[in-house]
Amino acid sequence: MTSQPQIFLRALEEADLERTHRWHNDPELYSSLINAFRFVSKSAELEWLRRKTGYASNEVNLAICLRANGEHIGNLYLGHIDWVARKALLGVFIGRADHRGKGYGQEAIQQLLSHAFQDLNLNRVFLEVLADNAAAIKVYQKCGFVVEGRLRGHAFKNGSSKDVVIMGINNHEFKRND
Repeated sequence: MTSQPQIFLRALEEADLERTHRWHNDPELYSSLINAFRFVSKSAELEWLRRKTGYASNEVNLAICLRANGEHIGNLYLGHIDWVARKALLGVFIGRADHRGKGYGQEAIQQLLSHAFQDLNLNRVFLEVLADNAAAIKVYQKCGFVVEGRLRGHAFKNGSSKDVVIMGINNHEFKRND
């Protein structure tokens, strides 16, 4: 990761509809995600986006944008926030294939972890990833996540069951870039 940030995070907006609709209808993108691919209408996407841009006490929904030109290239989420146990589930994707593998996801995760631990006072962030998604697991490990377990046959992708790896990081393990 470079010393100058390549990306910044911002709240999702209804103006992001065209991009998020395109990404949510991209079977290639979904091949690396746990959720099954299914076609999404523009009206359903707008309804989803309105829910994600409205206030919710148990989730944070962000756009990943390039600092150079402001282009929205992916999304990042903290979901299922439990304020008593001080934990949340992380989700991330880079929408366009030509922006993947450039460190943007890793930088976005680092920025979100900083927000989660410093601003939101969470103690733990965890995630689920397909066990055969070695590239994503490597990125998560670079961010400080450790493998905590494996859910056998937990996801159904391309006609077969796949294992899912659970990874987590606690506040005291997070390496801040201050």
